[in-house]
Amino acid sequence: MTLDYKKIAVLGFSPRTGLEVVKYLLNFDVNIIVSDAKPKTELEDLISQLDDEKIEYDLGSKGSKILESELIILSPGVPYDLEILKKAREQGIETISEIEFAFRQSKAEIIAVTGTNGKTTTTELLAAMLFDLNGKKIKAAGNIGLPFISIIKDLEEGEKVILELSSFQLEAVKDFKAKIAIYLNYSPDHLDRHQTELNYKNAKKNIFSNQNSADYALLNFDDPYLYQLKDQLQSEVIGLSFKRKEADLIIKNNQAYYKKDKINLLDFSTINLPGKHNQKNAAFAALAAYTVGQSIEKIQQAAENYKLQSHRMEIINNSSGYLIVDDSKATNPDSTLKALSSLDKDIILIAGGQDRNADFSKLKQVVNDRVKTLILLGEAADKLASLFKENEIEIIKVKTMEAAAELGAKRLRQDRVLLLSPACPSWDMFSSYKERGEIFRKTVLKYID
Repeated sequence: MTLDYKKIAVLGFSPRTGLEVVKYLLNFDVNIIVSDAKPKTELEDLISQLDDEKIEYDLGSKGSKILESELIILSPGVPYDLEILKKAREQGIETISEIEFAFRQSKAEIIAVTGTNGKTTTTELLAAMLFDLNGKKIKAAGNIGLPFISIIKDLEEGEKVILELSSFQLEAVKDFKAKIAIYLNYSPDHLDRHQTELNYKNAKKNIFSNQNSADYALLNFDDPYLYQLKDQLQSEVIGLSFKRKEADLIIKNNQAYYKKDKINLLDFSTINLPGKHNQKNAAFAALAAYTVGQSIEKIQQAAENYKLQSHRMEIINNSSGYLIVDDSKATNPDSTLKALSSLDKDIILIAGGQDRNADFSKLKQVVNDRVKTLILLGEAADKLASLFKENEIEIIKVKTMEAAAELGAKRLRQDRVLLLSPACPSWDMFSSYKERGEIFRKTVLKYID
């Protein structure tokens, strides 16, 4: 591999992506500018891992130093429309994401997964299904927590990488091309970053960039936006659905039936995945695995052995045998809507978190129908309380997760379920959705056990 640049800037010195990009660049004869708005005192741990004279740091600034480079590589947390980046592009400096840069450096075949919800589950399922495929290496990377750039040296030409891709990562791709592009579902999200819904849609749609008739686009035909998107793509479209007869794969009677080859790709009766949305995630993974040549037997076995990650509709075992569900990963209204729809008991719901101007209106009817007690916290608590105030449900606002979990535990009984499904990000009160879920679990078990 070679790099035809004398100076490259890395904007966003994050402990995952930014650090890994710089480590990769150190293998080449290129000068590196590392830029971040954070001051040096907050980044000393990362700097200590990169003792090299080729690196020039521009920290605690607005990033003007990057204008001296020939290429700017962005970490996912850096918005593409920053003024300094607009100025860079006006000067002819190419600005790309880490995903785009890694793609240019890699010879692996790409299976890409995006969607508002379910990306990690689908990516993990697909990786498990392809674990043993003709002796070829299969890696999963991207938004799942492993930067693409950190694994390209491990993949030879013809081997495969499954990339979970967020709108942040897709925002600044240009030449990127996936052999199989999977779009699970769509609902407005991250509008605080993308400003408009159209910008968000355009970023996500980049997953199909540069595909042609020899490539595949797997779409959720039950999603109205994705259903109409099928006519705009150059690749071969394969549709999945619970209800549309024209779809190529139909999920019905606990089977995922692929009409083209007249086969059942999955038997859900022996697969432990709660909710129709997870059935569809598994069907997407199965179809992608089958498309690249995996056997039905190995696809089924992988699905049966798969367990959801923590904080994704995770059932919390307890001495009283109550149904307690940790869905802290539900960071938008659509995730919570799916969670509520997948449960068949009356619900005690804990919701609320960072207010990102999300539209909660779709939750109104299902909350009215299914929720008996609504416990709210975080920045969005007042907004949610106002939305549901006319419903005949108990609404309680609290200051902490400990208080919410205690109230929920004390209202539990065998015919109810206690559900943490916030419909909001966690960053107003917690370092991550994982911390939020752990505090919920520990506190609720304290009062149950």
